[in-house]
Amino acid sequence: MYPEVLLKFGASHTVEPQDAVAAQHYFVCLSADASEGLWTPLYQTRGDHRLAIPEAAKAGHARWTRGTSYYDPDELWRIPHKAAQRGAAAAMDQSGPKSANTVALPSVPSRAQFPSDTAFRGTAHDRGLG
Repeated sequence: MYPEVLLKFGASHTVEPQDAVAAQHYFVCLSADASEGLWTPLYQTRGDHRLAIPEAAKAGHARWTRGTSYYDPDELWRIPHKAAQRGAAAAMDQSGPKSANTVALPSVPSRAQFPSDTAFRGTAHDRGLG
């Protein structure tokens, strides 16, 4: 998904705006309700205090499943469903209902690893997008 598109359509996150992922990235959904989901961006490299999601835990499109992915437990995004759809479409997401990109449940990060709900910031307005 493209973070700029996510922010433009109402997403927020738990890191300083300059520290938030800015380029196209895969995200993994931790939970969702009727209007939005909690997502964390995935990185291709380990980096400082990033945690791994093993390649064996991923299923779906070949580009998605190739290699270990890493997430930063400081960075959580609250993304309205419409924003997620637009962000994925802008990134030409190759997954779909019959070929969803997934992570095996035991490897999905726990919500408890991330900052509390009071930590969300980084709206489109904060980044000069709205």
